[in-house]
Amino acid sequence: MSIRRFASLAIPFAILSVNGAAFAQDDSSSTPVTETSTGGYVPPADPALNETRPGPSRPSCTWSGHPCAYPHLVMGVDGGFSHLAESNPFGFGNGVGSITSYGPDWGARVGAEFTPWFALEAHYIGMWQRADASVSVGGRRGLLTNAGALELRFTAPLPLIQPYVFVGGGVYSTSVTGSSLSTQLTSSTEFGMPIGVGAQVLLPRGLSVGAELTYHRLFSESFAANEDIGGGDPLSVAAVLRVRL
Repeated sequence: MSIRRFASLAIPFAILSVNGAAFAQDDSSSTPVTETSTGGYVPPADPALNETRPGPSRPSCTWSGHPCAYPHLVMGVDGGFSHLAESNPFGFGNGVGSITSYGPDWGARVGAEFTPWFALEAHYIGMWQRADASVSVGGRRGLLTNAGALELRFTAPLPLIQPYVFVGGGVYSTSVTGSSLSTQLTSSTEFGMPIGVGAQVLLPRGLSVGAELTYHRLFSESFAANEDIGGGDPLSVAAVLRVRL
């Protein structure tokens, strides 16, 4: 082979070899590969797959806008009407219920919701019923009740409307109000148990509105010396507004 022909073949081959080596060097620097112990290669990681993305946030269910974490503080107010009954929750014509009428019911509460279904609340309860003129001479009297109770509330944690039941215990103090020359009514203080059912509708910002039916079971009460009208247990119906902090 002549020198001229050899040179015409060798020079282009050398140029292609140099360009190929440079391309391989640039490619390896941009996407390095890793050799495994078995002699294979692990493909390079895609930087887009390593991007840190925020996870889903927990919804806010408190007045302060904090995430819905348990336990949290809950406060509420309530108001409605009440009536005294005897022998059963709706025995309004028996005992002291037979000589009193419907009256207002009010209250306030504070407590903690430990889980979506269990809460503990301290509850102030106020009630007033006016007595008939038949048990007072020269005026009208009424029965004013102030009570403090600790209540356990068990809620069905449904998405929108949540029914619940509750039970508790506390002290009920009832005094005679109004003016008259004489009355058969007497003041009384005793242990009582609020037992009831309710339902609440969840609103934004940790608010809820609902209603409760409560039977206040009193023990050894005596609202009059006459045993026929001396006993009675209040039944109350109230609207309830709660806020979670």
